[in-house]
Amino acid sequence: MTSETGAAEFEAAIKELQRIVELLERDDLELDEALSLFETGVTHLRTANALLGEAKGRIEELIEAASGDLNAIPLDLPADEGAEREDV
Repeated sequence: MTSETGAAEFEAAIKELQRIVELLERDDLELDEALSLFETGVTHLRTANALLGEAKGRIEELIEAASGDLNAIPLDLPADEGAEREDV
């Protein structure tokens, strides 16, 4: 997948998640409709998460040390963004 395709897919997944959240926040949804929207949202969330994982892997591969060697440096999300982090 090209980075442009991945970026477009990520943006589409996030946009759809935002739309679903707005719909779920309304008071006029039937339970079945809300559950269906929730399931769709989970699918879009998984897609976005997988795309972020791919991007993270590519970034780690591209980080180059001063010596010219490529080093995989783990990229962790800040703890306040919900990611668990182990301090070494």
